[in-house]
Amino acid sequence: MHELSATAPLPPPGKARPEPGLPAPRRHTLNPPGRCLLAPALLATALLLTGAPALADAAALLGGEALFTSGTRLGGEAPRATVASGNTVSASALPCATCHGAEGAGRAAEAGVAPPAITWSALSRASAARPAYDEPSALRAVVQGIGAGGRALDNVMPRYALSIEDGRNLVAFLRALDTRPLPGVEDSLVRIGLLLPPGRAGDAFAAAFEAALAAAAPEGVFGRRPGVLRATVARPGDARAAAERLLAQSPLAIVSALPGEVAAAAAGAATAARVPVLNARATAAPPPLSFALLPGIVEEGAALLGGLPEPGRALVVAASPDQRRLADAIAARIAQVSDDEPRVVSPADLPVAAAEASGVLLLLAPPAALSAVQALRNGPLPVLLPGAAGGAEAPDLAQALGRPLRVGIGVPAGIGAGAPAERFAAGPARQSGLPGRLGHAAGEVVVEALRRAGRDVTRDRIAAVLGAPETFEPGSLPGLRLAGGARAGSVAVWTADIGGAGLIPPPAP
Repeated sequence: MHELSATAPLPPPGKARPEPGLPAPRRHTLNPPGRCLLAPALLATALLLTGAPALADAAALLGGEALFTSGTRLGGEAPRATVASGNTVSASALPCATCHGAEGAGRAAEAGVAPPAITWSALSRASAARPAYDEPSALRAVVQGIGAGGRALDNVMPRYALSIEDGRNLVAFLRALDTRPLPGVEDSLVRIGLLLPPGRAGDAFAAAFEAALAAAAPEGVFGRRPGVLRATVARPGDARAAAERLLAQSPLAIVSALPGEVAAAAAGAATAARVPVLNARATAAPPPLSFALLPGIVEEGAALLGGLPEPGRALVVAASPDQRRLADAIAARIAQVSDDEPRVVSPADLPVAAAEASGVLLLLAPPAALSAVQALRNGPLPVLLPGAAGGAEAPDLAQALGRPLRVGIGVPAGIGAGAPAERFAAGPARQSGLPGRLGHAAGEVVVEALRRAGRDVTRDRIAAVLGAPETFEPGSLPGLRLAGGARAGSVAVWTADIGGAGLIPPPAP
């Protein structure tokens, strides 16, 4: 396979010219079924209408898309990329879209570097800093790190060892970025996916969310009304499939009201497709494009254990695989600030292990949690419960335990200020408990994110806004920065003692 020198124009797609004395550039096979939903129809139409040249053009676009979005070759080994240290890595670790955005629109500065827009309309237009790029100079920049004006590019930009075919395909895709529709964005509409749990909680969240969208943006944002695509997840194992059904409808972003690790499965599917996700509560290990209104079980559990005199000697009680993953994440957080790491145990091991523990954190579902507290009834050991794992059951558990439990609460008691708070006070969401509060907050955040992202909104720009340090005013909650993603740790968790009759007020100072 030949690497580009980027010193001579490339032959147009479909008309590859072999170099003297060298074999013709190798054509790679097209992507397998399922890699691109549009590929079969696109290629069939091209072949039927215009024959082999159009088929070659379509193949170039698919090959360029694979390089741009995932740093891979269709049907072949990924190119290599040289990084600032001089080491080489697979280009799949550093695809173009990671820095320049899935739409090639560039991204805001981070760590002093602002990746520019690299759509062909942006590259082929001269700026104050450089002349216009043509195809050879654009590929010289990719391969050798030399800009259109002859200056070396910042070494944060990898140098990619591309073949002639790779270069032709990449240029074809960069040209196509200018004309392909933006996912989830139409002239008068933006599509927002909504993942819901079944029953009243999901219905209340959805009603509050849609009411907040309508109240906060009655005329839309930049002339575009938010359109909501709903999917209800009836069983925890269906979360990923439900997210994939929404993704097939090309939303700009997804809002998830799903709990815990159910939300994590859905967020994983969405962010793999580079679609930002706004969760109601933070998940254990949020992927890069996943954000949350409020902390989740991991943050609440870590805050509770952090309040013990010896958090490293505590027990975290978990039964299911999802609970054990959460328990491991909580234990890892404590290990960062303690000499010891809390021990994760099953309910069956709890009675014996409790003898040497400094406290017990329960991650169990209600029936198992009730059995666990009954086993601890006769001792003085502190029993802790993350609110997101079953805070509503705390009074019953305290009554069975015979003493108060300490509960971690990631939901602030107050509401916000300004117009968002007025809209919440005037709407029906305030009558729907926590699902209503979270649904309203999600709607206000989505509208404000659309405004901050600007008229030329893209998925990347929405993700950048959600991950930025600026606070949102959600109305139903105090002003907040989003949890998860790059902002994990910027959230607050309160602890409270709850007895059989409910909340026990703290003693007067």
